[in-house]
Amino acid sequence: MGPVFLSAVKTLLVMQAMQGTVVGRVWDAETAEPICGAAITLSDLDRGTGTDETGRYVLRQVPAGEHQLTVHFIGYAERSLHALVPQNGQLEIDVWLLPHPVRIHTIDVRAPVVVSGLDNGTTAAFPDREISAAAMRNDPQLTEPDAFEALGGGEVSLRPETPSGINIRGGASDQTAYLLDGIPIFNPYHSGGVSSGWNPDALSKLRLASTAPLPAYPNTLSGAIEAVTREPEDHVHAQGSVSTTQSRITSDGPLGAAGAGYLVSVRSGLPDGIAKTEPTYLRGETGDWLAKLEVPALGGRIQFLGYGNENDLNTAAAVAPQDGVAQDPRRNTFEWTSRSLGAQWKRVFSSTAVRVLGWRADTDAGSAWASHAGPVDMGAARRDKGLLLAVQHHSARTVTLGELRVEQSRTSYRIVPDSTSGPSWALEANNPVATAVARHGRAIGRRVELNLGAALAATGGTQHLGPSAQLVWNASSRVRLSGSYAQAHQFAQSLRNAESVVGNVFPVDIYIGAGAPGVPVARSQLGVIAGSYRPREGLRFGAQAYERRADGLLLVAPVEGEPFAMGAFAVGSGTSRGVSADAALSAKRYGIVASYGLQHTSLSYGNSSYVPEGGATHVAQCGVVAFPNATTSIRLGLTAAMGRRATAIAGGFEWEANNILDRGSEFGGSPYYGGEALGGTALPTYYRLDLGVRKQWQVGVGGRDATVALFGTATNILGRKNILAYVRDPSTGNLSGVEMRPRAPLVLGLDWGF
Repeated sequence: MGPVFLSAVKTLLVMQAMQGTVVGRVWDAETAEPICGAAITLSDLDRGTGTDETGRYVLRQVPAGEHQLTVHFIGYAERSLHALVPQNGQLEIDVWLLPHPVRIHTIDVRAPVVVSGLDNGTTAAFPDREISAAAMRNDPQLTEPDAFEALGGGEVSLRPETPSGINIRGGASDQTAYLLDGIPIFNPYHSGGVSSGWNPDALSKLRLASTAPLPAYPNTLSGAIEAVTREPEDHVHAQGSVSTTQSRITSDGPLGAAGAGYLVSVRSGLPDGIAKTEPTYLRGETGDWLAKLEVPALGGRIQFLGYGNENDLNTAAAVAPQDGVAQDPRRNTFEWTSRSLGAQWKRVFSSTAVRVLGWRADTDAGSAWASHAGPVDMGAARRDKGLLLAVQHHSARTVTLGELRVEQSRTSYRIVPDSTSGPSWALEANNPVATAVARHGRAIGRRVELNLGAALAATGGTQHLGPSAQLVWNASSRVRLSGSYAQAHQFAQSLRNAESVVGNVFPVDIYIGAGAPGVPVARSQLGVIAGSYRPREGLRFGAQAYERRADGLLLVAPVEGEPFAMGAFAVGSGTSRGVSADAALSAKRYGIVASYGLQHTSLSYGNSSYVPEGGATHVAQCGVVAFPNATTSIRLGLTAAMGRRATAIAGGFEWEANNILDRGSEFGGSPYYGGEALGGTALPTYYRLDLGVRKQWQVGVGGRDATVALFGTATNILGRKNILAYVRDPSTGNLSGVEMRPRAPLVLGLDWGF
């Protein structure tokens, strides 16, 4: 065995001595750049390797002789070479590959369509809502993304097609608070085809807190809507839109390398950009802006935010009679602005989060109005500033929140006549308010959650306690039930006449604080029973029933037929009972949403009562958004309103909503009701069918991917008449309907982003 073993060893040594090494680099033949990840194979030996980031490869212990060397990489033409490997040493071969694009089959990967009610990761307390920016853009009811209209449906009602504020469970628009990243915002409304004063491109999501008072803004009767702005991206990003109703642009990105970032948005409405020259057509301009800066500091993050909203509109004070007599040259003017500045610091310490927020929020409103008693100038202002400190601690089974809020609110209101005989009136109030909020949530067993809370507000030497409680039963992974009760107070109310049709162009809450002569502190009590059922992933059904009672309400409508108080108001109460249901379905190519609300709302003063304009008995919505392919969407939305009420108008009045088919928005006349029964006229049932299409393209701009999209929506394609109000002929007493939408308006636009 010895000689045989020695012979084998000698043979192996000879073979080892007859092996060489093949090395080299692989290059792009056009750019002379190294190619990383190219595959190098010796097909006859079934051996291979790959290139590193410098394009270099090494094949060791290759037997001497001729071998087939193949180099290939996707996107390049394959090359094959004959390599004559020496008995020892190394053979160096550099390979240059020519680009050769390879067409691969399209792989269609689709996530379920995001729609309202099926957003993932919601932080809203059940049964309150949270809507992401993606769900807002996919809403089949919307011609263009709008933060307020996206919340409509069920227990939330808006005036059809021209919302003048948001009514939650029968509450007036001034009973809804608005916050932007926790900072109070007053009158974030527009007009002339645009509802919300928040640029949708700057938002990441919306939260509606209405079942229990929002801790960050507990002193409001109906609830609070909070918009959360987008987080700045790690590279500069911009997007915008131009349409027949508005133009907007938003940009965000990093600032330096320390984790700071910015967000800036600007928007302009176009109420008269396409209008005719007729005097009755709406004139003016609207716009809003937002700026945010975030920087790391003190182990957390500091955010600075500024917001502004400006509106200046005017309409004809009278309409021409049918015989064609010259038009009255006077104009009714409306203007309102809001400004908010705030800074907050947030930090999380293990299981405890700390938040400190300071803010200043202002709003101004004014009008030159041709009232029936003579022309007047109205001016109103609100100036708020405050500080909030919040600490939240959570464990595996509990969440505890403590919050202290200190603020001061100054409000003023005046009516000044333009002649010696007109009305004159002035009110002022100064309301310092300190509010302590405590919340505690605890899991009881595996399926039950108990949430208890209270807000204690002190102002003017009096204290106001607002308790709240909620019990949630998770009956199974698919079924959830809850019952809740909450009491809330509000220390400023509006002198706007919510029953006036003028709210369609002047949707402003004109605040006056409690403590002004005759202005009380308003209080409400709300009980809600709600349930949610998810039979499978991507399908949800929800329902709720509620009862709400409020007192100490400031009511302008019973004593004044003008759009705002001229010298008096009433104090009354209100009740609202209702049920609502909603459903949402999300699939890979389509999404469906539907909602229905039934409510009975009434306001009482003295021995009288009436149904407010926003108290439609039945409101139903249904819509579908479909994606035939990844770049095309089709929307179909149906809205119906039944049981609406209105107060008849005296005198001439002309109206037409924003409409490019006959170029403009129209609002003519100085509508006033006197002696008419509030809510005494029933409006006919109205339903509207809308159809929209959007097509998107992806293009390269400056080495970056960009998107461009065209969209168009035709609303009311069935041509249904929407009677906005009735006008009583003073000579005959007959009522004639004012059609809000005589034919289908069309909205066209272009979106872009990179």
